[in-house]
Amino acid sequence: MKKLLTILVVSIAVFAARANPDGYVMVALCSPGELPSPESNINGLRLSFIYGDCPRLNGLDVSVTGMVRERINGLQVGALFSLDNDLNGLGIGCVNFAGGELAGCQVGLWNYASSGAGAQFGVVNTAGYFAGFQCGLLNWTDNLDGLQLGLLNVVADQAYPYLPILNLGW
Repeated sequence: MKKLLTILVVSIAVFAARANPDGYVMVALCSPGELPSPESNINGLRLSFIYGDCPRLNGLDVSVTGMVRERINGLQVGALFSLDNDLNGLGIGCVNFAGGELAGCQVGLWNYASSGAGAQFGVVNTAGYFAGFQCGLLNWTDNLDGLQLGLLNVVADQAYPYLPILNLGW
């Protein structure tokens, strides 16, 4: 009877996760081995043990490697993150990559944002356009509205693009 009840509960949970196009919790070993499917938006918690993938995430993402294809609103914590588009919130990991817009903060060894407003703290911080604060050994951006603090600071569109210690742009 206990075994039958366990099978019933697991079956209902799997069916419910598959029936709901969006989920509150995603558990992923490796995409596409995740519940709910990688096409589901997550509004809550995602746990990825090797690799997780979803279009949108609102909440907390705890992953070894995580991919959010459109937008995350919330907090990412883990080793390696890749975003094809926007991060609104905080990304903490070894490598943080926002291919779209950053509105918030990235903390890691290497941080990248196509464009951003907020802060980047890391060994290497890079951005196409950045409005805010970059702090690291190497800070690089094409256009800066803000402050860079680091060993080498680069703003490609300035008259003196390479400055040590401090760089301001407005």
